[in-house]
Amino acid sequence: MLRYQRFSAVILPAFSCYCYFILLPLGWHFPRAIANALLNLVGGGWTYYSWRECIRILSPLLVVALLGIYALSDIAYTVITFNDCKDASAEIETQVAEAKKEMKRRKIA
Repeated sequence: MLRYQRFSAVILPAFSCYCYFILLPLGWHFPRAIANALLNLVGGGWTYYSWRECIRILSPLLVVALLGIYALSDIAYTVITFNDCKDASAEIETQVAEAKKEMKRRKIA
């Protein structure tokens, strides 16, 4: 089983359960529920959801946002702490010099 298949096998049933148990009592209006929750959180004030209901409705979006922040911070940390390999650099330079000599010998470049 491929990685995306395992991911889909976990996420789709979890999202289905979320939609059934959380959004069904709200009238099963998924796009409208998310829009009202977002408006309520940014200060619309005219929606009928409490802040706890807004967090419950927006929890999948919050999880995706937190995973994105984690992924970006992990990539940034890895790039910042990347080790220099001086031995490998010297080896590559010698290989490049050998390749140039071989190309000149064969009159390719």
